[in-house]
Amino acid sequence: MIGKTECSNLTAMAGVKQFDRDEVLGRAMAAFWTRGYEATSIDDLVEATGINRGSLYGTFGDKRRLFLMALDRYWDTVVNAMMEELSDPDPRRAIERMFDALIRRTSDPRFPRGCFITNTSLERPTYGDEFARKIAERLGQQETAIYRVLRKAQAEGALNPARDARALARFFLGVAWGINAVNRTVADPEVLRDMVRAAMSVWDTVGAVQLNGERMNERHRSDDARGSTKKKTTARRGVPHSSK
Repeated sequence: MIGKTECSNLTAMAGVKQFDRDEVLGRAMAAFWTRGYEATSIDDLVEATGINRGSLYGTFGDKRRLFLMALDRYWDTVVNAMMEELSDPDPRRAIERMFDALIRRTSDPRFPRGCFITNTSLERPTYGDEFARKIAERLGQQETAIYRVLRKAQAEGALNPARDARALARFFLGVAWGINAVNRTVADPEVLRDMVRAAMSVWDTVGAVQLNGERMNERHRSDDARGSTKKKTTARRGVPHSSK
């Protein structure tokens, strides 16, 4: 009969993985994020993860499968942390907090520049259907989360209900993408904050239309009424009196 110690020794000899899978996946994600898919070789991944080719292939499959897993990890760890800011009960503040979290991440030296998903799309948008579907799915989730915040704002009267909330959600998503793209070459967070301030001015505009719309309409009606009265008075004064 084989004792417990002998079983442990046999298990170790059999090559049981002695690494943390999530940690290794995080290192692979950072390598892809920094270099891109094409420029990251298997040797780069072996060096970044600290495990050999056999363990890398045995655990994650080929490079393509590892890259897709890295995209999922990026969403689950980096993007979700930003999207959680949308849970703020104040809709406008929720959008602002989302952008603040994004700028904090782009300013954090622990992370590569830009956004892993944005970088992937910009690097080469024709990686294949599987990559395109993965990115489109994730962006759709982000857009929907923003859309729900905007619809909540409309329901609460903080945003003009006549505005297209879906189009506005896509606008804010586009600004987030723009921030990530600019961050690839510009490290100054103030530049990114300027982009956010300009984006939020759209909210100010559409909000003002609703908050002041009735008052503006009343003022216009009053101005029209005064103008009409003035015209009638002028017309009466302009009619010559008949004399007999």
